[in-house]
Amino acid sequence: MKKESDDWDDIKVNRRSTDKVYFESPVIQSISDSIDFLRDEAKEILKELDSTEFKQQIDEFDLEDFGEEAIDQISEIKDEISQFRAEIIDSDDVPEFIKESSLDAKRALNRDADYVRRAKRKLYMLDDGRLTDELRTNVRVIELCDKAIEVNFNNWQAYHVKAQALMNLEKYDDATEELIKSLALNEENLDAWFDVANSYRLNGEYNESLDVYDTILKRDEESFKAFKGKALCYVELEDYQNADTFFNKANSIKSLDDESQEIWDEIKKNN
Repeated sequence: MKKESDDWDDIKVNRRSTDKVYFESPVIQSISDSIDFLRDEAKEILKELDSTEFKQQIDEFDLEDFGEEAIDQISEIKDEISQFRAEIIDSDDVPEFIKESSLDAKRALNRDADYVRRAKRKLYMLDDGRLTDELRTNVRVIELCDKAIEVNFNNWQAYHVKAQALMNLEKYDDATEELIKSLALNEENLDAWFDVANSYRLNGEYNESLDVYDTILKRDEESFKAFKGKALCYVELEDYQNADTFFNKANSIKSLDDESQEIWDEIKKNN
């Protein structure tokens, strides 16, 4: 009689080292690709360390940049695994008492802060060019912020970061609504006030935007961003005299960026 252990000997796995496995699930494929990236980068570091020219190259090898890249990749892997887990576990199938217990545990562990941190990092990576899929990234930021709000509805940062992603998607009405929620919890956050003003301006609501910039100037009389924002509003309203006035005030505090300077030069030339 054949022993059970002998059955294992009949199982053979043939795999070439150059084979690449492809998965049907885009999420799993992305996780696999990220792991491959980290493995390949690790191999490159080992090659560098083993190189006879390492001492000459060490000044050119930017450990800080590599460390930042590795952290980004690990952060992305963690987030993709979290997404995959959420896809597998349908919340509708989870009993209500387990959901409540899970939320209590997340509150105790300050998981809302972790969700916000991950969302902020995604926006930072998007601005820095390390993430290129704008739609997917901003949608994921909104999902992470919603998770933070579910854990702790008093987390003002979650509403603010969610609003920034909504602004990136040009959903200005929704963004303003989230910013107002954030300010209701932390009225002292000037960055949120600026985002409200910018959201109104980008949505074509220039008078509302001017009112918010004026509110900011009551708190900070020398606000470069408020003066520049008002100038841009007046440009859209074709009030070029006021636009010139506020560009001048902004520039007296700090040099204008190239785009704003170009607009101001055009105003001065035609008036």
